Amino acid sequence: MGYIATRVTVTAMVMLVLGVSSVRSQRVPLPEGVFYYKPAASVFGAEAAWVNPAGLGRYNASSFQVMADYADGYCFKSWGTVIDREQIAVAYRYLDKPDSVNYREYLFAAGMPLGRKLHFGGSYRYFKEAPDILNKRHFWNIGFMGQGRGSFSWAAVFSNLNRGRIGDKRTETEQRYSLSYRPVGKPVTFSVDMFLSTKTRLSNADYVYHLEVVPYRGLYVEGYVNSDKNFQIGVRVNLIQQFVGSQSSFQKSGSHLRTTAFLGATSLRQPSLVPQPRRRLAVGLSGRLRENPPRPVFGPRETSFITLLTTMYRAAEDPSISEMVLSLRNLSLGFGQAQELRDALRFFKSKNKTIVCHLSYPNNIAYFVASAADSILISPVSHLNLVGLRAELSFYAGTLEKLGIKADLMRIGDHKTASERYTRRAATEQNRQQINRLLDDIYDQFVTAIAEGRDVSADSIRRIIDNGPYTSVEAMEYGLVDGLSYRDELKKDFLSNLPEVSFKRYVGDTLLNDGWPVEPVLALVVAEGEIAFDGGSVSPFSRSDKVTPSSMKRSFERVVRQPNVKGVIFRINSPGGLALAGEEIFHSAQKTAEKKPLVASMSNVAASGGYYIAMPSVRLFADPGTITGSIGIYGGKVDLSGLYEKIDLGKELYTRGRFAGMLSTMRPFTDEEREKYYSQMKAFYDYFVELVSNNRALSADSVDALSRGRVWTGREALSHGLIDELGGLKRSLDYTAMRLGLKDYRIAVYPEKRPWFVFPGRSFMK
Repeated sequence: MGYIATRVTVTAMVMLVLGVSSVRSQRVPLPEGVFYYKPAASVFGAEAAWVNPAGLGRYNASSFQVMADYADGYCFKSWGTVIDREQIAVAYRYLDKPDSVNYREYLFAAGMPLGRKLHFGGSYRYFKEAPDILNKRHFWNIGFMGQGRGSFSWAAVFSNLNRGRIGDKRTETEQRYSLSYRPVGKPVTFSVDMFLSTKTRLSNADYVYHLEVVPYRGLYVEGYVNSDKNFQIGVRVNLIQQFVGSQSSFQKSGSHLRTTAFLGATSLRQPSLVPQPRRRLAVGLSGRLRENPPRPVFGPRETSFITLLTTMYRAAEDPSISEMVLSLRNLSLGFGQAQELRDALRFFKSKNKTIVCHLSYPNNIAYFVASAADSILISPVSHLNLVGLRAELSFYAGTLEKLGIKADLMRIGDHKTASERYTRRAATEQNRQQINRLLDDIYDQFVTAIAEGRDVSADSIRRIIDNGPYTSVEAMEYGLVDGLSYRDELKKDFLSNLPEVSFKRYVGDTLLNDGWPVEPVLALVVAEGEIAFDGGSVSPFSRSDKVTPSSMKRSFERVVRQPNVKGVIFRINSPGGLALAGEEIFHSAQKTAEKKPLVASMSNVAASGGYYIAMPSVRLFADPGTITGSIGIYGGKVDLSGLYEKIDLGKELYTRGRFAGMLSTMRPFTDEEREKYYSQMKAFYDYFVELVSNNRALSADSVDALSRGRVWTGREALSHGLIDELGGLKRSLDYTAMRLGLKDYRIAVYPEKRPWFVFPGRSFMK
């Protein structure tokens, strides 16, 4: 896509240059002052409005700036301003000319991305008042800006495309070509800009050589010299979201021409000379947190669990964040996610920062998370539902029988128990043993973590749980909470006197970055939900809660194509699903692993097909409480013959082919069909075992002994060699970055789910 866009751009530029030449033409010089010089290939910010409008396409902030000149002994008689928002800018400048007519210019500009490395922009300039030929004259201009290989950036600007007349002559289109280079990254930028018109020979072009140095974070020193040996020096100081600076121009003799002073503010933080004042981060969580929910063009957007986690780790490293207030209400997380969130809170505390957690009607998971905080508060009239863990199984065979329906299912492995809910009226002994074993391990992790967080013994926590639930007052008496307070009264009674920033605002409160040299990227490919086929739909109007081969294939292909993606984390939160759909996803992941390092990070569950698709990964990470394994298979069909009889529905079956009617719902399997179907299941199971054996360096017999549908916690899976390391998303990112030798990187999440509308439950357009 980037290659095609570049070819189209170059072709358009050549046609533009050839199309604007004229035998009879005249140049129209623009006045200098207020709108100071910047290189067209490296300009970043509102200044792009008058330098190169394409630069607005990569400036993702809003800003306001005022400029004024000191010249000829007069202060600030010439001045201007520029405002930009959403990549659109409006500017005005007034140039005072004591000996002639003053200048009044209005400028409108906009920029946009054309792919990942190319930006385009256009502007309109109008001189409402000016001397001579500029009076009432207007100019249409366009610009391009692109990123070359490595540390290069290039630009081309074409001004006066409309070529208004002076008498009977057309004016000339002005051309500007710019190249910038950063040999050691952002601290040093070399630039050269070439200026000429359509009738100027290349040998007669004017050049400007520019250097910008960043000796200290937030301090920019720059200067240029042009073909006439005139020169300019300037400085800019960033002060969090404000900035001040000046640009002074001199003739080659050293005589002063003018100094332009400027100040302004941006909507986002900048690399700053002064530190951000200390503040408190306020985080409010409720309900379910999906790993990668849809981000609709219109409608509300959920906070993803990935965003929550990465932002908390960023806040822990941010020196401006000194404490956190965490509010939990009706929290609904899987145990793996809860462990990762708790680990993020502990990491925050390890940086000598404090956490105050407020609970509203907390459940087990909410209290488990809250136990990592320095202090826990609960509403005065509430209850703490700390009662322990439970697993509740439902069996539908009897209900289906009353309806005349029979689930004719087969399985490989006595512990592949998912089919039992449809084929039995109660659990098998193997199922009961497995459920109890899982509960024992998870409960032990649950109790141990709370005991460690509250600095009491595990036995004490078990006794407390056995006596739950508790009212707010009882929770206080048992030492489960540290105080009673309503959320809106925390500042008065329990929090320090610091300014507070909301989580939503802090997520957007990122440092401005012009994006070159291109930062290395670690891609997160998220597989969340049941594995299923989707028919290959790519409609932007629908939302899918399934993990489908088509969406995974598109995501993997994108990360492979992008050269700045250096490694891939395959984030899995799936109980499995259709075996053949899982095989297609495995194939896409395997092809990716051949090109770039692939690491698996297991969330709440990565079992059966969810474990299968992780096999190409060079390293497998799981939380201690992740549910994984379940290497096995079941399948079959539904026999609806009894239902058809009950509702007096007549059906007849005609076949050609020995097994053509094998999956008909009119009747159960015949013995021959059952044997055929089971043999296919067995072949896939053997392949599954062989796959795990080859990828986990275990013998086939060892894998088979661990398989047969057995489910393990992450902690158990580690001891059996089914995973490589305990750890969540943060640990998998750290490992991948270390493997690649990356100190700084950006995270990109796939699939990019951008439906037009998402309303509760379903897409509006589905």
